[in-house]
Amino acid sequence: MKTAGLIGGVAWPSTLLYYRLLNEHVQRALGGLHSARCVITSLDFAPVHAEMAAGERHRVIRRMEDAARELRAAGAELVAILSNTGHFAADEVARAAGLPLLHLVRETADCIRAAHPTMRRLGLLATGFAVEAPFFGRWLAEHAGFELLLPDAAQQRALDATIFGPLAHGEPTQDTVADIDALCASLRARGAEAVLLGCTELSPLATQLRADCPVFDSTDIHARAIVRAMTLSHISCFPS
Repeated sequence: MKTAGLIGGVAWPSTLLYYRLLNEHVQRALGGLHSARCVITSLDFAPVHAEMAAGERHRVIRRMEDAARELRAAGAELVAILSNTGHFAADEVARAAGLPLLHLVRETADCIRAAHPTMRRLGLLATGFAVEAPFFGRWLAEHAGFELLLPDAAQQRALDATIFGPLAHGEPTQDTVADIDALCASLRARGAEAVLLGCTELSPLATQLRADCPVFDSTDIHARAIVRAMTLSHISCFPS
């Protein structure tokens, strides 16, 4: 099994989730008492969030480049960023690590396309930064060919507040699932054929949603892709 180098801490609940998913998928792929061989560099989310909010992305990129070099020095054979939004620095991380990088957005697009080759209209729930960024929302539209349906401005502000508030603290409120369900229904009413949960903090809610359309979880898709690269197994993109 190859050793995966993981950049985490953005925020810590997502890293905890990824660690569980990676180990669960490794055990399913290899059986017995197998668990994931990995090294984790966990960033402090407070300065990362502050620098992103201030538009100082170059500072965050430097932090992630340093983390990538640490992972290679620790013996990593491939690298992954445990954050949807963090993939804005994917190219820089891959160069700094000098290792293959499992890219969440590309893996997610490939997986959805393989399962639903004719799907066009995809609802996207993610951070405001991610939905407009070249590496995420624009990439899904321009390279994967999806017509994206996004929350309106007020809905996006509320979603960001939820992501960077209770979900980033690992403390979803009683209304959180209902709020995300309402967003899915709104996108569905506007013509979405499916909804993509494009934020790691949204992943734990995936099985609780009552949407009347397919709901894709980019975090689980990404975790499965990482495990395939680690184990060279043929684990499915989606739960069997």
